[in-house]
Amino acid sequence: RKTSTCYPTSPPHICSIRAAVMVNMDAKGETQPSDVDGLQVDGLSNRNLTTAATSDIMGPLGLGVGFGKAGDAKAGEGPEEKGYYDPAGDLEGADAPRMENEMAETAAAPVPGSPESEVEKVGGCFGGFIWLVVTYPFVLFVLVPLLAFLIIGPVGIPPYPAFIEGNRARNSLGARQFDAYTAASDDWLDQVSGNSFATSSFENQEFAPYTQEVFGQSINVWFESESGTILSEKNVASQLKILSGFSTIVGPFCQQASETDPTCKLPASIFSTTGTTTSEGVKAALTAASDVEKDRWKAFLGANTDFSGGTGFWTKSRVRVGGPLPGYKNASHLEDEQAAVYEAEYKRPGFTGLPTPDGWIAQMDELVDAEAKANPDLKVRYASFPMIGPVFFQALLGDALLSIGALFAVGIIIWVQVGSVMIAVCSMFQIVIAFVLTLSTWRLIGNESFTFIQVLVIFIILGIGADDVFVFMDAWKQSRTQPNKVSGSLHGRLQWTWARAFAAMLVTTTTTIGALCLTSIIDVPSIATFGTFAAIVVFWNFFFCVVWLPCVVIIHEKYVVRGCNDGCCAKRTCGCCCSLCTSQWGLEEGAKPAHGSEDELRGLEKFFKYTLFNFLMTPAKRYSVFATFVTLAVVGIALASTGVHLTDKSLTESFLKDSSDIQQMFNLLTGNSQAFSATSDGRKRAGHIVYGIDKRNPIDRSGTYALGEGDQIGEPLFRAEADLNSAAFQTHLVETCDLIKELPSVARRVADKSPESLCFMSDFKAYREAKGASFPTSPDTLVADLMAWRGDWCTHAGCYHNRQGTGVSDLDDNYDLNTGFLVEGDRIKFAYVSGNLTIPYLEQELSVIEPEYDEWTELGNKQNKDGFEPFGMTDRSDWIMLMHTLINGVVSGVPVALCVAGGVLVLATGNVWVSLVATMTIVGVMSCFFITFVATKGKLGYYECMFLQITVGMSVDYVVHLAHSYNQSPRYHRHEKMQDSLGEMGISVFSGAITTLAASGLLFGCQFNIFFQYGSFIFFVILWSILWAMIFFPALMIQCGPNGRSGDIKPIRWLHKQVCMGMGDDHPAPPPPADGKDGAVVREPSDVVSVQAEQ
Repeated sequence: RKTSTCYPTSPPHICSIRAAVMVNMDAKGETQPSDVDGLQVDGLSNRNLTTAATSDIMGPLGLGVGFGKAGDAKAGEGPEEKGYYDPAGDLEGADAPRMENEMAETAAAPVPGSPESEVEKVGGCFGGFIWLVVTYPFVLFVLVPLLAFLIIGPVGIPPYPAFIEGNRARNSLGARQFDAYTAASDDWLDQVSGNSFATSSFENQEFAPYTQEVFGQSINVWFESESGTILSEKNVASQLKILSGFSTIVGPFCQQASETDPTCKLPASIFSTTGTTTSEGVKAALTAASDVEKDRWKAFLGANTDFSGGTGFWTKSRVRVGGPLPGYKNASHLEDEQAAVYEAEYKRPGFTGLPTPDGWIAQMDELVDAEAKANPDLKVRYASFPMIGPVFFQALLGDALLSIGALFAVGIIIWVQVGSVMIAVCSMFQIVIAFVLTLSTWRLIGNESFTFIQVLVIFIILGIGADDVFVFMDAWKQSRTQPNKVSGSLHGRLQWTWARAFAAMLVTTTTTIGALCLTSIIDVPSIATFGTFAAIVVFWNFFFCVVWLPCVVIIHEKYVVRGCNDGCCAKRTCGCCCSLCTSQWGLEEGAKPAHGSEDELRGLEKFFKYTLFNFLMTPAKRYSVFATFVTLAVVGIALASTGVHLTDKSLTESFLKDSSDIQQMFNLLTGNSQAFSATSDGRKRAGHIVYGIDKRNPIDRSGTYALGEGDQIGEPLFRAEADLNSAAFQTHLVETCDLIKELPSVARRVADKSPESLCFMSDFKAYREAKGASFPTSPDTLVADLMAWRGDWCTHAGCYHNRQGTGVSDLDDNYDLNTGFLVEGDRIKFAYVSGNLTIPYLEQELSVIEPEYDEWTELGNKQNKDGFEPFGMTDRSDWIMLMHTLINGVVSGVPVALCVAGGVLVLATGNVWVSLVATMTIVGVMSCFFITFVATKGKLGYYECMFLQITVGMSVDYVVHLAHSYNQSPRYHRHEKMQDSLGEMGISVFSGAITTLAASGLLFGCQFNIFFQYGSFIFFVILWSILWAMIFFPALMIQCGPNGRSGDIKPIRWLHKQVCMGMGDDHPAPPPPADGKDGAVVREPSDVVSVQAEQ
C-alpha cells in the first residue's frame, strides 16, 4: 500500500481523481460492477470506475503510482502551527492526505443487491428488524401508529384541570402544618355558613329589583395620571365624564337609589365620598381630613397621594351594578343564573366568543379611547370579574397563534433541511403523536389529570424530536457516499444509518431522560411531574425515531426518489423544484460522488469539517477560545452566586408580563397592585396560633391526588389527648391572645391604635363578664355557650353580631376567617386565634416576611405548655415553604443533575476522558446561562426554579452527540477524531439548535409570562449549548482529547459493539505512528487529494 499526495502543482490526471470517480448506473439507476477488479481508490472498490477511467488515473495496471515531493516548511512553522498532518514525522510542512485511516476494502465487494451482500450487511441482533423495514416497510409504517391509536383510544387522555394545581410544597413539616390548618379552617367556615342564623335569614330576604349592589358585577375604574396631577381640573373633569358615561351604558342595570327612587346611585369615588365634584373642593377636603378619614379614603386614592398638596398618580372608582334581577329574591338567589344575564350584557358574544359592538365592553372601550385622545395625561383602566374571562381569552388566543407558529416553523425547517415534504410531515406527526401517547401513558400509570405547565413539554419535544430527525436523516444521506459495502444496497445503507443514528439518539435520550427525571425529587408536585412527563415524551419520540422513521425513509427512497432524475421526481420529493432540495437526494444529473470527495459534503458539512475545524487547529485561535469561554464561565458562576435574587411576586401577579395592561388590570382588580395601599379594615395577611392539630404529624394525605382539581391537601390529624374544652385551655387561650397583642408584627387600628388581634376566646370572655357570667365556663357547656354568644344581638363589649368587641367592620368577614373553633358533638377539636400583620398584603420578599414568620413560630413554641401543643404560622407560610423548597431544589438538583449527566456520559461514550470534557462543557453552559438571566433582570420564582431544574437535561444533547461521534471515530489522533465528529454530527447538531431557537424565539412575543419565560429559558440555554458544543468542546478535544482508545472502558465498549449490530467490527482503532508523533488534518478540501492504491 502506497500513499500519493497531490499538490496544487501536481499533474492534472492525479489531481482530478475525485472528478473521475463515478458510479456506473444502468437505466434503472442501479450500480453495476466494472471490468477491473482488485483496485482500491480512496476506500472505494474499483467497481465504481470504468476501465478507461482507472487507466487514466492510475496509469497501466501493475505500475506504481508516483509520489509527490514534500514542500519545504518555513522557519518556525512546525506541523501543528500550519495545521498539517504528519503521521511519520518526516514530511514537515507537507499537506496531509484527507482520508488517512478511512475504511478501505481489501477485497472486492460483493455485487450490490446479491444475496451474499444482503446476508453480510444484515447482521447483529437487530438484523431482522432491518430486513423487515427494507423488505416490507409498509408493515411497521401502518402498524406502529395503529398500535399507538389503539392505546390512546381505550385509555384516553386525562382531563385538563380547571386551574394550575400542585404548585405548593407538600412534604416539609411547615407545608404540612399549613395544609392541615387550611383544611381545618375551611371545615370551620363550612360549619359557620351552615349554622349561621344571619346567612340563612339573608337567603330568604326579598329585595326590590336593582336596589342591592352586586359587587361581583360592579365595574371598577382606575385613573392614572402620568404627570402626577390626578386631581387637576382637567383630570377631574375627565374622570367625571368617564364615570357618567359608564353609568349611562349600564343603564337599567345600575343600582337604584331606593325602591321608590329609580335614579342610579352615584359611583363610589373620592368625589361621592367628599361630596364635591371640583378639583379645588376635593383638594380642600383632603387637606382637612382626619386620620380616620384619610385611612378610609385610601380605598379611592393611590398609595402615593399627598393629602396636603392634593397631588398623586391614581384614583379608583366603582360604577354600581344593581340587583336582584326581576324575578329573583335577592342578589344571592340563584346567583349563577343572574350572573349569566350580566355576562351577556358585558360582551354579547358573537360566533367567536369575543365581545361584539353592542356589548358594554365595546361601548366602554369606545368612550375610553375618545377621552384618551382628548386628555393624553389620563390613562383609564376598567374591569369587573365577568370581564376577566373575555380579556384573558383574547390574550391567550394571541399566544396560542404564536405557539402554533412555532410548530409550523419547526416543520418548515425540517422540510428545508431534509428536502422532503413527506418526511417533514411524518416527522411532525411523530412528534405530536409522541406527546398524545404520553398523555395516555400518563393516565395509564394512574394519574387523574395533567397540568397546564405540562402542555409546555411540546416545545421541548419539538427541539429534541427535530434533532433526532436530523441525526437520522443526515446519517442516511451520508450513507449514500459510503463504500459499496454500505451504499450498494438499501439494506447496507439502512444498517449503517440505523446503527449510527440509534447509538447517537440513545445517548442523548438517556442523558436527557436522566436529567429530567431528577425533577421528581422536588417537593412541588407540578414540577416533579413536569420532568417525569417530559421524560416519557422523550422516550416515545425516541421509539418513533428508531422504529417508525426508518420505514418512512425507506418508503420515500423506494417510491419517491429511486429511479427518478427529472424535474417531476424532484417536485414530488421536495415539494418544489429548488436545487437545495434536489441536491440532497442526488436527483441532479450525474451519479453519486466518490467516497471521501469534497463533492459528497453539503455546504454546512464542509463548513464544520474544514472551515471551523481549521480555525480551531490554529493554536492562537484555540487559546483565545479557551480564554473567552473560561472567562464567561467564571463571570456566570460569580453572577449565579451574587446576582440572582428571589422573586417578590406571587403566581397570580405573574400570569402575564409586567408591562401587560391586562396583568396590571388583573392586579388592580384582585388587590394585588402596589398602586393602592390597604385601609385599616381592608385586605391584610394574618398570623395564626393553631391548637388541636398534631404538630408533628399534622395531616393525612392518603387518597389525595396532588394534581387534582382543588389541590386535594388531605385530612387534618387532631390530637385526641388535647382537651380544648377545659377551663385550663380557656385561660391559656386568653393568655395567648394577650401575647399576640404585644407582637411587633401585629397591625394597629388607626382610630384608637389598639392591636388588631382576632381572638374569639377573649371576646367571649369580655361578653361573659359584661353579662355578669363566670369565665372560664363549664367544659360541658362551653360549645353551647359559644354558640349563644355568636347568636346574641347585643351592644355591650365582646358582642359578636355588632362586632363591638372585635373592632371589625360589619361588612368585613375577616373575623370568622381568622379566628374560630371546630366542634365534634359538644367537644372542641380545633381552635385558632390570629392577628392582622403590618407588612403589606402583597409583600413576598423572603428577607422581609421571614422575620414575621419566625416571630409567630416562636410564640407557638413559647405557648407549648400546660399539655397544649400549638404551632405558629402566617398566611405567607406556604409561600415561604415553596420558595425554600425551590431554592433547595435548584441548589442541590442542578449539581446532582450534572453528576447524573456525567455518569450517563461515561456509559454512553464508554470513555472517561471524553465524558469528563463533555461534562465540563455542560457546566460551562449552565454558568453562562446565568449571565443572560441576570442581564435580563430575572428573579428566581416558581416558573424560573421549575425551568432551571430541566436546563441540564436540555443542555446535554449537542455536546453528547459530538462526544459520542468523537469516540466512535476509527481514526487515531485526537484532531482527526474531532474532525470526523464535526463532519458527521456538526450539521445535525446545528440544525437541531436552529429549529429549537426558532420555535422558542416565537414565544418572546407572548403576553403570558409562563410562555415568555419558558421561551427565553429554552432560547438562551440552547444558544449557549450550541456555542459551547460547537466551539469550546472541539477546541478542548483537539488540545487534550484522548488519542485512539485511550480512556476507553472495555466492558462498555464491548456492549456498544453489540448494540451497534456489529458495525464496530468495521471501525478498528489503528495503532499510533511508530514514533508516536501526533499530526493534524488538511486545511482545505481542495488543497490535497489522497490516493491509496494496492498493487
